[in-house]
Amino acid sequence: MNTFPEIIDAFKGDFAEAIGIEDSHARAMKARESIPSSYWLRVVKAAEERAIKGVTLELLAALGEARQRESAQ
Repeated sequence: MNTFPEIIDAFKGDFAEAIGIEDSHARAMKARESIPSSYWLRVVKAAEERAIKGVTLELLAALGEARQRESAQ
């Protein structure tokens, strides 16, 4: 997984429920191509519970950092 939307898609439509947010909020995250860092622990835990491999704090942090670099240019 190389983007936040790919992580969201890996939950196969269950992302919002998995991390305890409204569907509209999950759609906004996907549209913005960003998952706020305040949700990262929930995302990692939910991925582990659903056997979604590769979703780690390190991945989320790397994606977040890359996104910040892009917006700074």
